[in-house]
Amino acid sequence: MKRFVLCSVLAAMCAAVFAGGSQDGAKLVVWDKSEYVAAYNEQSKARLEEFGRNNNIAIEYVIVPPNDLRSKLFAAIEAKNPPDIVLTDDFLAKQFAGMNQLADVSEILNAVPFTKSGRDLAFNEAGNYVVPVAMLAPGLYLRKDKWEAAGLPYPKTWLELLDHARKVNDPANDFYALGYPMGASGGGDAEGMVRSVILSFGGIPVDKDGKVTVNSPQSLEALKYIAQLYQENLCPPSAITWDDMGNNTAYIAGSVGVIQNSPSVFSQLKSENPDLYGKTAILSWPSGPAGNFTLTGGNAYIIFKNGKQTEMAKKYITEFFELEFYKNLVIQMGGMWQPVVEKADLDPFWELPENKGWLEASRGGVPNTHPAPANELTTKAFAEQLCVKAVQKIVLRNMDPQAALNELEADLKRVLNQR
Repeated sequence: MKRFVLCSVLAAMCAAVFAGGSQDGAKLVVWDKSEYVAAYNEQSKARLEEFGRNNNIAIEYVIVPPNDLRSKLFAAIEAKNPPDIVLTDDFLAKQFAGMNQLADVSEILNAVPFTKSGRDLAFNEAGNYVVPVAMLAPGLYLRKDKWEAAGLPYPKTWLELLDHARKVNDPANDFYALGYPMGASGGGDAEGMVRSVILSFGGIPVDKDGKVTVNSPQSLEALKYIAQLYQENLCPPSAITWDDMGNNTAYIAGSVGVIQNSPSVFSQLKSENPDLYGKTAILSWPSGPAGNFTLTGGNAYIIFKNGKQTEMAKKYITEFFELEFYKNLVIQMGGMWQPVVEKADLDPFWELPENKGWLEASRGGVPNTHPAPANELTTKAFAEQLCVKAVQKIVLRNMDPQAALNELEADLKRVLNQR
């Protein structure tokens, strides 16, 4: 999903060191993801600047494009010079937790009244190493004008979506019914979609005990279904290699009829294409024979134990969740983030129809590794986009679906150290 469009001023990695440094040269180093809404990084900068003045410590605030964050963090660990604080996706945060790189954050989790969904987001078998910051609930964007013109109801199941897509698809006029990205670009949108379909068809990539169980008739049917969307040209030909931004761009351009994404696209539509905004319906993800499985992730703070200011980092993160500041910051995100702190949703903003659905979705999703426990290996398997690569093999290499599933099983077992 994704979820991020970089503002021009944030297009490359940038850093700022703010006034208020200490007499002894102490410095708190914070790496943050660039966000589509510029107000987020601006307010985070101001909050850190104030914290630095109040605590007599210099602040180095580094803004990193999301797709670069993983590689830069691994390089920093290798150089034995990690930042103190990082804001990242929950599945990347949990990878570092399993690698024994993070400081325990139990005192923060005890001090802040996090919601159940927030605590579920932060849960990791390795221990208390992840602090939830926000949920990033996805929804199904649908061109209701196209569906109404074809006399179709809104689809509730994956099979209905396929049937409807065949009826509204119009590639001769540069309009494709579906806009699902399937590139192994490092983001989570495509992997989340594939796993959602597998689960809803009754397949289970990795079970609750962490055992690889993906090779089943149900998983095979799911892979065939997804491949069909590309083989029948219901998605643009380039979609099979799109990154997480491809579907955002295509939907906003009006060239596709359905995508699955966070509220970031809705916010952009409202400001850049009001006409298309009015023609868009936000729906729940489709269901399959085994039910509905909306994979929901979020953003999280982590503290590197080998950073130089772990105690100061804990103090800053605890203060970050001061209710009024946090509530207003989340609202500034325009529905793209959903709160993880009790009472942060008590604002008229969350009663508006365009925001209420996102809040409800954030409370009803399942973790990215569902039903497997979240640990270093299961989150690494998600991050490597192994399910996405199986679909690509079928579509791009004409591999037999069962052969692709066999390789997916082998790849999952390799990552999870199973035979």
